[in-house]
Amino acid sequence: MADIFISYKKEDAGRVVRIVEGLRKEGFSVWWDHGIAPGSSWDQTIQTELEASKLVIAVWSELSVSAPWVKEEAGYGKARGKLLPVRIDDVEPPLGFGLIQMADLSHWDGDIEDATWDHFIEAARAVIAGEPVKGLEKPLRKKNRWMKMLPIAALVTLVAGAGLYALIKLDSIAGVSVDYDNGATSEYSRNTPAKPSAAEEAMFTKVNETRLKSDYQDFLRSFPNGAYARKVREEILPLCQGEMRPVWQRQQPLGQQQVSVSLLEAPDGSPIIYHNKDEACASAKKEYQSQVDFQCRSLMQAQKGREPELNIAWADCECTENQGQWWCKTLSTYSCTYEFESQKYVEVCG
Repeated sequence: MADIFISYKKEDAGRVVRIVEGLRKEGFSVWWDHGIAPGSSWDQTIQTELEASKLVIAVWSELSVSAPWVKEEAGYGKARGKLLPVRIDDVEPPLGFGLIQMADLSHWDGDIEDATWDHFIEAARAVIAGEPVKGLEKPLRKKNRWMKMLPIAALVTLVAGAGLYALIKLDSIAGVSVDYDNGATSEYSRNTPAKPSAAEEAMFTKVNETRLKSDYQDFLRSFPNGAYARKVREEILPLCQGEMRPVWQRQQPLGQQQVSVSLLEAPDGSPIIYHNKDEACASAKKEYQSQVDFQCRSLMQAQKGREPELNIAWADCECTENQGQWWCKTLSTYSCTYEFESQKYVEVCG
């Protein structure tokens, strides 16, 4: 079971992953439901992880503050004194959580050397240890409704008086891309081209066939500002789920030393005579090759493998001569490898 349980809104996964990876780098074990497919044991899995955790981190965002499931999980942590709220948007906590101090990562850029992150980690360690939490922001005090309206009214008056109207196109605002493997971030333009290039179209078609998260990540590295980049970032990657898939992988080399000697009889039983050392050595090596190739293929077939590969490190022949007839042996080393099918956990999107 994990030390920390993360409660968040699914649509925020692209930002929450930075927190998850940051916590893991600090040495915590973290459980979040990203990549786990709902099923008959879905609710039971969440309840088990929630009960076993030492800390519940509720991630408040514009979406999660109204999410019943997040509030329920946060309420569980609150009731047991192991809740640490953190906001990633400039929002107030939902009703019932306004008196609990919370961490503020709304302007955090993913840098674990940042002082904001240090305060967050100190707070996490304090809650787990059952100690007072210091350094967090005080609960937000709700402003009077009319006080909130004053700046808006003043802005409208100013704009109307000057006769100016501004239109802001959100698609042109720069965004931040998160690498799901290491939490690294990079900026990209949201003003994407209308049509993809031929290379982007071909790669996007290919990754849609595998639907692997790793392939979509490779796509973003190749086309960070492509026509499909925004769709991959905002609609595909945050909703990946884990599943087991059959994959072919190469077996570790198997082998050993083995002795083989010159063949002394032909298939019809007649004796074979070698008049020089080279002939006798070549026969010993040919016999060795035949034996280890048979052993490699038999082992592969027993494992229902494919594409065998045999490598031999030849040793010098040891030969003797008797009345003009030669006989040799070789003590060489072989290694056999092949591909076998196994089940591998992968994250699949779409």
